[in-house]
Amino acid sequence: MPPPEVTNDLLGLLEKSRLLSENQVGDAFERLKLPADIAPAELTEALVGSGLLTRFQADRLLEGRHRGFFIGNYRCDHILGTGGMGWLYLATDNDSGNPVAVKMLPKRLEGDPGMIARFELEAKAGLLLNHPNVVRTFEHRRTEGVYGDVYYVVMEVVRGISLEELIVRNGPLPWPAACDVVRQSAAGLQHAHDNGTIHRDVKPANLLVDIDGHVKIADFGLSKIESEADDEFSLQMIFGHDCLGTADYIAPEQTLDSSAVDGRADLYSLGCTFYATLTGKLPFPLKTTKQKLEAQRTRKPRPVGNLVEDLPPEVTAILEKMISKRPETRFQQASDVCRALSPFSKRTPADFSFEKVLVQRAEIARKKIAAKQLHRTGGSSVVAGHSGTAHSAVETSIRSRVETDE
Repeated sequence: MPPPEVTNDLLGLLEKSRLLSENQVGDAFERLKLPADIAPAELTEALVGSGLLTRFQADRLLEGRHRGFFIGNYRCDHILGTGGMGWLYLATDNDSGNPVAVKMLPKRLEGDPGMIARFELEAKAGLLLNHPNVVRTFEHRRTEGVYGDVYYVVMEVVRGISLEELIVRNGPLPWPAACDVVRQSAAGLQHAHDNGTIHRDVKPANLLVDIDGHVKIADFGLSKIESEADDEFSLQMIFGHDCLGTADYIAPEQTLDSSAVDGRADLYSLGCTFYATLTGKLPFPLKTTKQKLEAQRTRKPRPVGNLVEDLPPEVTAILEKMISKRPETRFQQASDVCRALSPFSKRTPADFSFEKVLVQRAEIARKKIAAKQLHRTGGSSVVAGHSGTAHSAVETSIRSRVETDE
């Protein structure tokens, strides 16, 4: 629908959206003493100010959109993230009133067997795990939408940002804080490994950090689950079995055969993540995926001690053991990493505003929607340069930071 031009247009959208009842709108007009002919933008501003709408909901209504506010039994209140694997919303459970995170597979991917396999695998892995350092998954469902089935996963809300975003915003973490982030991540990985799940895509973008410095592992969309051999076969057939993962963080043996790896591959990836967290740089800041994969198998990164002042030699030794090329010479269990790093770890609050993050993510989502609309109508825009791969809530990354630095 076109954007609302007069009050009645907006009231019609509100009715169709089911966000507010007629009585709620009437009460708001009376309580806030709003004129009957108030402009749509002023009305939404008043409703946001009174807590009846969120900024995300108001912006969509002013764009003329009345669909997409409800997924199953959940009301979408804010955008938490957007990317190739789905849209992530901060939502409210209509029955309990509790906040949850709802991840929805985009309509354009509902016919993509690879993305559906990854989406369902992430949900299955999440339902197996229950640990303070792993994002909790509550349910995985399909619901009937306006244009067909909608796949979605309901998870706990993490009021945080990815470690990648944190590094991009604030620079490398002080080494005691970096040790603590990696120690917490290793604790979550040990729980996953104990429950037959290998993550296979450990990287800063998949570690969430809240303002207290607490870490949770997210995105098990490439995981290997012992009890789900059929899913592993599906991933092999769709993506090829030789190399699942992210080139900047992937273990050497995983570049050769992703289906044969064990938990030690996750520890290598966590080591590469440790390197990026300490230095703000990738272990191998090369141009092509082929070069990166070859480097993971054959090269050593620039010594971390040359990049981080006052780093204890014991921490350097722990990192080097984590990124040993041969699995048998690494730490053999994630719990071993926890014990090794504990004496050097210090929990440090993370410096960011979650409320500002929500505003930024809503703006990024708005630009993506506008870019798609321009693409459909044959227009062009400088914001239309996003590819189909996942992006952080900020439009830069460790990768761009490093490649311009080298």
